Amino acid sequence: MKITDVKTALIGHNIVLRIVTDKGIDGYSEFENTKESYIDALLPFFKPLILGCDPTDVNGIMWRIRRAGAFKPWGAVVSSIEMACWDIAGKEAGVPVYKLLGGKVRDKVRVYNGSFKTEAMKAAKKDENDDLRGKAYENDATPEEVGESMLALSERPEGFTMAKMAFGWHGGVRFFKKIGLDEFGYNTYYDRPEGTGRGNIGSLLTERALNAMIEYVDRLKSVTKDKIGIALDCGPGMTVPDAKRFAKAVEPYNLLWIEDTIAGDYTPWTMAHAYRDLTTSTTTPIHTGEQIYLRENFRELIEGQCVNVVGPDPADVGGIAELKWIAEYADLHGILMAPHGTFDGIFGMAALTQVCCTMPNNYIAYEFPAGNPDWWYDIVEGLPEDYLRDGHVKVWDKPGIGVEFNIPKAEKYLLEKDKDFFR
Repeated sequence: MKITDVKTALIGHNIVLRIVTDKGIDGYSEFENTKESYIDALLPFFKPLILGCDPTDVNGIMWRIRRAGAFKPWGAVVSSIEMACWDIAGKEAGVPVYKLLGGKVRDKVRVYNGSFKTEAMKAAKKDENDDLRGKAYENDATPEEVGESMLALSERPEGFTMAKMAFGWHGGVRFFKKIGLDEFGYNTYYDRPEGTGRGNIGSLLTERALNAMIEYVDRLKSVTKDKIGIALDCGPGMTVPDAKRFAKAVEPYNLLWIEDTIAGDYTPWTMAHAYRDLTTSTTTPIHTGEQIYLRENFRELIEGQCVNVVGPDPADVGGIAELKWIAEYADLHGILMAPHGTFDGIFGMAALTQVCCTMPNNYIAYEFPAGNPDWWYDIVEGLPEDYLRDGHVKVWDKPGIGVEFNIPKAEKYLLEKDKDFFR
């Protein structure tokens, strides 16, 4: 079997990569649309390196391309090629990908909802009046409103047992501005430069801001109590002293973890030494890793015991085999695994399920990606009925990653520039 083409298309809010072969077996992967310009720039470089290769020799493909990627978003093409190759390898062998990764150790995989403020879970609507989101959809909502939305997630048939919210510098400052904190930090203000998606945010917090953050957690937990686990995605942008003070102050609330306080999303470094300083100062679990590319760049964090939890994204770290390698190495060092994935869509969810069911007992849960918009669930086939229940995704046994396009339906949503995607 040989690769004859590699194509991408923007379908709804996600980019899909398709690897075409001379045997008529296609492989698919998916990643967030914020990376579209990077994909367009990088794919012409990577495509000639793999044309003519056997996609079932996944390691051989990776040997050709892995060193040409980098931290998020520059590893997205490498990662998506890897996942699409595993999809082909599973289909060719007639087995689910988890069989090729060593076999499953669990029949269902715990997930957490990090997207209750996005379009996540629209497909599970009871009716047209059920928006699933409540007041927490607005990120200037009060802590009590967010807590009620989290509890609503746990009470639905999907039954999420964990939820994560953006907090502090990571898009969660509007509530604090609403209550009169005009300066969240001493040297950085709320608003990013006009026209930029991600500015350089962060500074030493004002005392009022730090106190407001601690009070927010107290009010949130007064609603949720111990009924649902809560994680906070805090940055990047916090200074080490602020992160230490905040983590210490929230110890009584037994948070699942606080994430990306110092370095994180879209920062091309790890700050392992600073994370170790933070982690050794508190009993609150410390988490990072969604932006990191390849196992080599997790080595210092893991071997130095610099964090309690790592959270690579398969669409950025180098794919699902890379994700499993990191999980196993972290397990050897007593570090937990909670993969990122909130905007990686249905194909991303399927790939995460395939790899996470093979991981050791350091696995906690992965961040659940949903179809976006909800018509995505009409254009794919393979998902079992009620696959998400009681906070777990049931592992299903279709070949490859277990999801396929209904091409006649999916073609209707292709943009004009992508009309040849399925041809």
